[in-house]
Amino acid sequence: MDVSQYLEIFVEETREHLQSLNENLLVLEKEPENKDTINEIFRAAHSLKGMAGTMGYKRMQNLTHNMENVFSEIRNDKMKVTSDLVDTLFQCLDALEAYLDNVVNAQDEGTDDNEPIVKLLNDFLNGQGGARETAAEKEPPAQSQEPSASEDSFKNVVFSEFERHAIKEARGKDMEVYGIDVHIDPNCILKAARAFLVFKALETKGEIIKSVPSTQDIEDEKFDLEFKMFVVSKEPLQSVVDAVKNVFEVKDATGEVITINDEIKEEEKPAGEPAESAEKPETQPAAPAAGKTAAKGKPSGKPVVNRSVRVDIEKLDVLMNLVSELIIAKNGLVASNTAEQTQHSQSFNEQIEYLERVTTNLHESVMNVRMVPIETVVSRFPRMIRDLSKKLDKKMELYMTGEDTELDRTVIDEIGDPLMHLLRNSADHGLESAQVRKEKGKPEVGSIFLDAYQDGNNVVIEVRDDGAGIDVAKIRSKAIDKGTITLEQADSMTDNEIIELLFKPSFSTAEKITDVSGRGVGLDVVKSKIEALGGDVECHSVIGEGSTFTIRLPLTLAIIQALMVRLGSEQYAISLGSIQTVEDIPVEDVKFVQGKEVITLRGSVIPLIRLGELLEVRDMDEEPETLTVVIIKKGDKQAGVVVDSLIGQMEIVIKSLGKYININKMISGATILGDGDIALIIDANSIV
Repeated sequence: MDVSQYLEIFVEETREHLQSLNENLLVLEKEPENKDTINEIFRAAHSLKGMAGTMGYKRMQNLTHNMENVFSEIRNDKMKVTSDLVDTLFQCLDALEAYLDNVVNAQDEGTDDNEPIVKLLNDFLNGQGGARETAAEKEPPAQSQEPSASEDSFKNVVFSEFERHAIKEARGKDMEVYGIDVHIDPNCILKAARAFLVFKALETKGEIIKSVPSTQDIEDEKFDLEFKMFVVSKEPLQSVVDAVKNVFEVKDATGEVITINDEIKEEEKPAGEPAESAEKPETQPAAPAAGKTAAKGKPSGKPVVNRSVRVDIEKLDVLMNLVSELIIAKNGLVASNTAEQTQHSQSFNEQIEYLERVTTNLHESVMNVRMVPIETVVSRFPRMIRDLSKKLDKKMELYMTGEDTELDRTVIDEIGDPLMHLLRNSADHGLESAQVRKEKGKPEVGSIFLDAYQDGNNVVIEVRDDGAGIDVAKIRSKAIDKGTITLEQADSMTDNEIIELLFKPSFSTAEKITDVSGRGVGLDVVKSKIEALGGDVECHSVIGEGSTFTIRLPLTLAIIQALMVRLGSEQYAISLGSIQTVEDIPVEDVKFVQGKEVITLRGSVIPLIRLGELLEVRDMDEEPETLTVVIIKKGDKQAGVVVDSLIGQMEIVIKSLGKYININKMISGATILGDGDIALIIDANSIV
């Protein structure tokens, strides 16, 4: 069978399972007795084994099979979770990641059998008194047990009043009650789906009155490889059992006639009463649902189907491009309508307004489809910090908030590396060793925080630590030594301006460059990558208390709200996200500081930038009495941009010019206006 068509799904789902394993192993290391986590890990490893086997990746299948063996022992309380075992399991995940990378790059898992890791896993098993069979391997003996054992297992089931009543009624109509014991194949990937098919098969033979475990638990895959069904039917027992056996990936099924009188007698015994009362809270509400579920073929509670669709990002790019064209066309209609308003009827104006509403809503819908929670990027960082903690021999903990904050997929794909670098910086050079922290009166365990939140049309991500902070004096002297700044410049620079030097290419204060990071090594890459996304990054630090790196990113890179301004005969766009206010400033209020024009606005001194001079656009012939100043901001810095006049706010489509024209950094792209003209988009960050 050609499985290449399933390759993309396999890669996506394997990534999800590996991420789930990473997260659950971190939980397990702190809570070794957590049964839910152990079961989650077992299920993920089991699913990976099945998927790898289906695709023919034998090495992946073998490694996950050995992991499954270990977790089978842990589940059965025959093995304890230790720090060494968790280390080995993380090595397994790294090996599986390597297999997956090979699959992505070469459609083949490679030739590495990872025998040392498999041996380590088997050593853990043998250390517990020899390698044992997995739960899956133990099933066959259970199925070949004597019928009496099976009978006992059916007789131990407690029936609710509703169920007993259904059994009595069936008996009155000359129908039999059968107990069916179903065993799913150990290699089955979708147990719940198989169980659902068993339900459907049994519905053709009669009515299901009970399942053990409950239908909700079966639907949620809260069972191993076996479950029991109780069916009322006129069909012979063998016919009912055969219907179940015919379901794909059902390994075996056994059945017997339930003797109703025995069951009722068991209920009426005083000794049975506590058992029934103990079970009632769980069984009674579930029982009617079980009957209805089987009859209708629709499990109650949450929907079985995941209400999401995987869509290739390129398809969304095409859709976004079409929406962009629609917005340009809409802007053209609005522009022509404004110019010739007197000649148009009221109904045409209404149609234009309707088109505006539709395009805006369509744009928002496409944007929402493209939005991805930042969790997809940051979920791998706890594992990274755990590994760094061991590698650097420092105690540290990562705290994350706002993982559900959403960003455009194109931004998400690019932001991972800069965040990873900042976190490694904090771990390596920000946090002190446990001994030093103790001497300073700090907690021995260092804290690294990663916080994300939405702020208007931007998403802000902060990476901070409670470490030693950045030594400004050290940076200043290093910068002077390297000739980055002169002594005179150093004297007039603020601490924040000195810290900004860390973002200069190949500027580092680290005594030795480690393979983890060097404070400053790569920070220029972080800065350039974030600014390429239309964002900015800045750093605040207090010596002895820690550092905070703040990244501000636009929600989207495609369509923005902008203020259109005029310079001479040309139009320019400035993103509203960068604008603080627009002011009319009398010419006489403009002052000079160190030969530069500034204005004072509500107690703040703000430098003035003559945009016309920067862009070499010819000024208007006469100097006006008042200047139109657009106050733009980058972080906590401000600047006043002088323009000739304001045109108004507009929804614009950003078109990149980077590939065709070697443009000044102050221009971040262009947009097509309604009348077909091109307006350049001003990059406020670069200007500040």
